[in-house]
Amino acid sequence: MTRRRASRSFWRHYAGMETRMRDTAGDLPLFGHQAWTGILLTGRWSFRDDGTGRATTIGLEHGDPDDEQAPWLHVLVTCGSADSLVRDLHVEQVRRDRRATVPVERAPSDQRQVEIVVDGRPRTFRFWETGDCWYAACELDQQHAVVLAARHVDPADVALIPVHDIEPYLAGRRDWIRAREQSD
Repeated sequence: MTRRRASRSFWRHYAGMETRMRDTAGDLPLFGHQAWTGILLTGRWSFRDDGTGRATTIGLEHGDPDDEQAPWLHVLVTCGSADSLVRDLHVEQVRRDRRATVPVERAPSDQRQVEIVVDGRPRTFRFWETGDCWYAACELDQQHAVVLAARHVDPADVALIPVHDIEPYLAGRRDWIRAREQSD
């Protein structure tokens, strides 16, 4: 795969995306890994198509999503179905791993439960392991759910804390893009 240097028009477009992320970051409660010392990135960000432009899913990543040997954790909050989001993330991961678009199993199997601390309180998450990745989902209340996707991270070591400032995640994504440009 050949990568090109991002153009000025890319960075202008990206600046607009960041503005939209800043404007909608307060639409959902955001969480990050309390003890993470590695890179931070913005992750999946989805919006309503009802004209309001409000965020429906916001993801904050911890670690390099492309480094399959390194620890990585994607913390997503959604106002949609947590189980649907897990299925979507699983399908994306399987396709990325296989580098193909062949039909894949729609949902990870063998669900069990784990406890993960969210904002100082242990919460029971539905948990699925699939090869090197695992997924977990928990409804926070009637309007919000947390979904986790991880690789090389022990769920027992995950403690989520509220994130009120997304700037480190935005800066981390910019730095990550620039580092990928320079490595080619």
